[in-house]
Amino acid sequence: MSGLAKILIELGYKVSGSDIKNNANIKSIENTGGIVKIGHSSENINNCSLVVVSSAIKPDNPELIEAKKQNIPLVHRAQLLEALMSGFGEEKKQYSIGVTGTHGKTTTSGMTAFLFEMEGLNPSFAIGGQLPHYDVNSKAGFGDHFVSELDESDGSIELYTPDISIITNLEFDHADHYEKGFEQILETFERYACDLDKNSKIIINTDDSGNLDLLKRIDHKNIITYSTNPEQPLHKESVYRAEALATVPNARMKVFKKNELLGEITLGIPGIHNISNALAATVAALECGIEFPQIADSLEKFTGMKRRFQTVGYFKGARIIDDYAHHPTEVEATLKTAKEIVSSSQKGRVIAVFQPHRYTRLANLWQDFAKAFKDADIVYLCDVYPAGEAPLENVNSENLSKQITYTKTFYVSGELENIAKAVKQEIKENDIILTMGAGNITQLGQLIIDNAG
Repeated sequence: MSGLAKILIELGYKVSGSDIKNNANIKSIENTGGIVKIGHSSENINNCSLVVVSSAIKPDNPELIEAKKQNIPLVHRAQLLEALMSGFGEEKKQYSIGVTGTHGKTTTSGMTAFLFEMEGLNPSFAIGGQLPHYDVNSKAGFGDHFVSELDESDGSIELYTPDISIITNLEFDHADHYEKGFEQILETFERYACDLDKNSKIIINTDDSGNLDLLKRIDHKNIITYSTNPEQPLHKESVYRAEALATVPNARMKVFKKNELLGEITLGIPGIHNISNALAATVAALECGIEFPQIADSLEKFTGMKRRFQTVGYFKGARIIDDYAHHPTEVEATLKTAKEIVSSSQKGRVIAVFQPHRYTRLANLWQDFAKAFKDADIVYLCDVYPAGEAPLENVNSENLSKQITYTKTFYVSGELENIAKAVKQEIKENDIILTMGAGNITQLGQLIIDNAG
């Protein structure tokens, strides 16, 4: 929401809003001329001509009730983003690139926007994380392109119609919305793909089994496949392929279009998963006319999105890294990268500090979470961050800790200060401390550093 607010302000609209507490995004909106009230109140929408809501807003929200009472038009945030990407219905609109999927969409959309920005194309973008170098998550550019991260968590993906769709992967998540399981996710993406313009392009990762299931259901004339895994059956048939040359300390790859070698790319970030993310961004940029040498040069300068394997600082010679990983697949990928870094230096250990996000996610992916920490030498589990959900019986971090028997695991209850105290006692020089989750666990690293005594 903050990104869309800033775009509207930059386009000349008067924007106000509200939140339950102050945060960095609010300060960013206020710095650009927006007005943000702390706390939800019916008085906050006086003199508004349009009210934009997200799926997080409950029906009993006083501002929502008052808007209906005053007959003020209401739109979902996805409807607003689609309108922005579509140029508000004007004949001349920006060429839109939408990035979606269960994992990797923030980094992939960030890389894509970064490529267009570095090329001097002045794109608009709206992304779910802070772009490196620019420290913003959105911009109203006046070039020919609009890059967006498209959220699938609430089903609103069906509201979008980008000119280029990047689908990174599909896996079961967001059980609070997709109550019928993975089949419901596939049905949602099938409708999304079928509603796209016939001249649009779908860039899709064929290494992912969920994407392969989707490909069996859709018929679109402009499907562009990409692959980074030579063990997958469609790797050689994919239009774009990458051959991983290294994953740490910086990921490096060869890129092919069909059988033609386009060249090598060295990323400014580590991880095999980022090779896949970078290949998707590269494909989008190439399809929009950016030359490969410029892409390679820019991606080497890309230092990663905020909260994506982001180094927070150091404590006792150990590196503290914060990551948004909150799904078992993301946890595994993040820990694998950390383990490769430690193994390459033959020094230190990987200490994982994980805060589960939502009881419904933990319940539905329980067995996957229980197996996700194999690359950690030590695991600390925090209490579940509920994100507004009520607790579920027996679904908690203490019980999960009992399932993780293959590595040293601790459950620490209570406030972040408790976690910080426990972790600090274990830290040794050259360790990597990974704080993972979508809740307030992001504050832990700085808490350890600030209270270093």
